[in-house]
Amino acid sequence: MNRDRRNTTAQFAIVLLSALLYSGAAATAQTPAACGIDGYRAIARRWDAVLGTGWELRQNCAHPEWPARSIAVNSVAVNPAQYTGLVESSAPPKYARPLLVRAGDTVRLWLQDEKVRIEMTGVAEQSARDGEPVVVRVTHQSDDAGLTVERIAGIVRAPGDVEMER
Repeated sequence: MNRDRRNTTAQFAIVLLSALLYSGAAATAQTPAACGIDGYRAIARRWDAVLGTGWELRQNCAHPEWPARSIAVNSVAVNPAQYTGLVESSAPPKYARPLLVRAGDTVRLWLQDEKVRIEMTGVAEQSARDGEPVVVRVTHQSDDAGLTVERIAGIVRAPGDVEMER
């Protein structure tokens, strides 16, 4: 029983010593050489596609126990390829704009001239983003032929809003 206690104590000491050595290695990696002139070092970088700017997570070199701060980096001076997950290029990545019209949605189809405005409802036959062309199916009841279906080309202007092509 006394031998089991010594083994357990020795194992605990080894684990504790390993943990201290491992944490000490992280402390030695945070040398002042990695610090910039401003007294901070960059821990991580990321690109914000919405704002079109980069963000750096910075740590104070004099006080590494303080929490890191996120700082906006000038988007002109920074190459977005430095940020994780981006293709190397000099311009920020192109992200797809949101779909404003989805296939099967009921949309308002309109055309405005100097003196008149025409509006009707129809069903979008494909999904599209702002400024993209879309075909809208308009059905109406007629006395002679029954149900008539027309397909009208238009351009998406807003969610559920399509301007007819002239």
